[in-house]
Amino acid sequence: MARIKIYIQYLADITWNNAATCGFSINNGVDVWRIGINSSLSQLNNFLAVMPPDEIARANRYFYTKDKHRFIISRGAVRNILGKYLGLPAASIEFETGGNKKPHIKNTNNINVHYNISHSGDWILLAISNSPIGADTEQVIQGYSYKDVLPGNFSEAETEYINQTSPVERFFTLWTRKEALTKATGKGLDDDLKLIPALDGTHFVESKTISSDDDWLISTFQLAENYSASVACSSKVDVISFRDVDFTNII
Repeated sequence: MARIKIYIQYLADITWNNAATCGFSINNGVDVWRIGINSSLSQLNNFLAVMPPDEIARANRYFYTKDKHRFIISRGAVRNILGKYLGLPAASIEFETGGNKKPHIKNTNNINVHYNISHSGDWILLAISNSPIGADTEQVIQGYSYKDVLPGNFSEAETEYINQTSPVERFFTLWTRKEALTKATGKGLDDDLKLIPALDGTHFVESKTISSDDDWLISTFQLAENYSASVACSSKVDVISFRDVDFTNII
């Protein structure tokens, strides 16, 4: 039975570069974008202008205003940023859902672009690559009842690691790693989550465990203060770049 390698690392010192420095070309790398929800509220009308009627209708079904705004900003942000990579107007980008329920771009303009998005609290995380990618971010909330989640989802070694010190922070670090990888492969969180490695270092697992025959790299970093984030990408990527978005310069 095939075994694949998963390398997991924590990136302690990353630099969030301004969007103006982005050439919007992947070149066998990964671009990681962080989007502040509150700082993007001024762009709501611009985002709505590039959304199709079905997405606008979905936005209007949200009961709470903050949820509606988050949906509009996430959809508008993804369309505007992906449009730069694809050389297409933001409003023309179409999405569809694959067999594993993972959304992907329908009209790529013959450019190989993959993306994945996650949001928590005031932040949206968007990862873009030319190969399958997964991303997850979680707001680290002190007092969170993480112990209820440990059985069935974490190995004994992972549980021991979490309980040693700063347990809430460590829990979310490991959780974002597991979720980022399952989102990259389309495995799903309900399947063998305990068997998916999440500790730093090199791990070897059966390919069926994560529904993939490829080797993976999982990188964890701080998205913002009290926000943990992880991105899972091909082990063959050359570089991971981190970018702060300023929509006044993109739209």
